[in-house]
Amino acid sequence: MNAEGMISVSPRHAVKLVPEYMHLITKPPGRDFVVRTLANKRASEMSLMLAELVIAGAETREQFPLANTYPLHFRKTYFPGSMHGDPALEFERQARAHELIGVPPPIGHTPKTYRGCFLPGIPYNRLSPFGVDPEDQNIQIARELPLSSAAGLWMFMEQAFARLESLHQAGFAHNDVELHNLITCPAPLELVIIDFERSSISKDEDDAAWAKKCAADFQLILREAIYLQCAMGLQTGVLAELAWEEIDRLFTAPDRFRRAIHRQAQV
Repeated sequence: MNAEGMISVSPRHAVKLVPEYMHLITKPPGRDFVVRTLANKRASEMSLMLAELVIAGAETREQFPLANTYPLHFRKTYFPGSMHGDPALEFERQARAHELIGVPPPIGHTPKTYRGCFLPGIPYNRLSPFGVDPEDQNIQIARELPLSSAAGLWMFMEQAFARLESLHQAGFAHNDVELHNLITCPAPLELVIIDFERSSISKDEDDAAWAKKCAADFQLILREAIYLQCAMGLQTGVLAELAWEEIDRLFTAPDRFRRAIHRQAQV
């Protein structure tokens, strides 16, 4: 914490905490203080999973050393009936991703909870205008997208692709690459992949199954790359080339997207 009230929430990110919460940072309560509920998954009247932004209490800081470094963090609590995975495995996979691509480290876990760094950013799906049905409606959206916006989104997709490629080369697949699991952080400007709960490693898969999982990790990013090229025209680089190679698999009417991309080069 500095004099301006900025709190570190990961090795690279910080937020400004409102003054009424500052005393909880320096003099923690016995138990965690809930700042905000981020998600509450339920089935009928039964809670399944609760995700909260918390200020770590004294008990938490004693149990998990990183909670002292990042007292404001993300806590996920699982309830009976949720059929959740093992928080210990989620902790292990997050730690591995931290080593491989520099995502924030995990903070701690118990049999029913997982703690990780809070990322002050916006899920990519809230920035992207694409993904509507029918699929070719995205071409018209691309035509109306300002070049500056398309260029910024393209940069994020290149980052996501490069980081997933690094994971795959290290024998690590995410297995849940939805656009809301790609967080765009403004300061520093970067895309961070989150939620490694379902991730897997290559040694546990045969070659065919592993190739299928890697392809699935790229699916939505390649589709987004095609949409963005409908706005900007054909790009260069590994992401652009793979998206072009896979276009027949990505869309039911791929020729419409090919024509839209080529149209951007006409004068």
